[in-house]
Amino acid sequence: MQKIKAIYHIIFWVFVYFFIFDYMTDYYDIVLAFFLTFVEISVYLIIAYVNLFLLIPKLLKNGNLAYLLGLISFLVIFYTLYSFTDLDDYLLGGSKWGNMVTFSLNYLMFILISYLYWYFMLYRDEKQNRLELQNEKLQAELLLLKSQVSPHFLFNSLNNIYSLSVVKNDNAPVMIEKLSDILRYIIYEGKNQFVALEREVELLNNYIDLQLLKKLKAEKNISVSINGVNSLHKIVPLLLITIVENCFKHSDIGYNANGFLRINLDVDEYRMSFTAENSFLKSKKESGGIGLINLEKQLQHYYPDKHKLVIEEMTGVYKVALIINIAI
Repeated sequence: MQKIKAIYHIIFWVFVYFFIFDYMTDYYDIVLAFFLTFVEISVYLIIAYVNLFLLIPKLLKNGNLAYLLGLISFLVIFYTLYSFTDLDDYLLGGSKWGNMVTFSLNYLMFILISYLYWYFMLYRDEKQNRLELQNEKLQAELLLLKSQVSPHFLFNSLNNIYSLSVVKNDNAPVMIEKLSDILRYIIYEGKNQFVALEREVELLNNYIDLQLLKKLKAEKNISVSINGVNSLHKIVPLLLITIVENCFKHSDIGYNANGFLRINLDVDEYRMSFTAENSFLKSKKESGGIGLINLEKQLQHYYPDKHKLVIEEMTGVYKVALIINIAI
């Protein structure tokens, strides 16, 4: 990528060079025209790259006024040196005032060119970052999909549903419906930018119900509390399920009767508060992995300055607390 950038720069300046050179040959012999063109293009190079690598990154972040004062100061200093060496007579060849006006216009032109180049690169980089973030979201969704519908997950879920159907348990068709809803949600709604919070809650409930089919040792210690959700609330899909899936994956509720898992979701008109905490045995604890890392990136992208994510690991307890401003 850097090589491609350099090639574009070279092509641009070669074009400018021959444009100026063609003009110079009308007034000077070829050798002198070649030298003076080199000098003039060096002046424009300095103007463009001082603006690109010094004035814009150092001053523009402090505001337009600071940047404007920097441009004016640079123009005054540079033109003073330019005229002191009598380059204006050789390169511009007019009166002092005429040379000043011509130089100022050329200065503004290359300042504008370098600024537009910077702005274009900024836009391109931001677009690239958005594409990378969207790709990361897609990868996270695929990873989540694989974790939910892996052969092991499907086998266990279907085996439990089969056991219920053999004894003619009325829950069997309900569980089949829940599994179908999970797959449908992840495949079709998971790709949307925002979904109804109610649908995300429904996904959580379906996922938890299927997990409970495994007859976990600490099943009695699993609690879910959801309050205040209404049809107007929207959220980025698959955020909350990432946290819940992480809790089930890394908790000890499957083999420790004293283990626990607590999920709480409280929503009001202005914000959503979601906490999930689970017990774990130190020897069994694993890192949250790519799921929570991607969650943080999604929050930074979709809820900049509108969220707070706190992850705590205490003695035998892992807790994730998420607050999002989802004002209606």
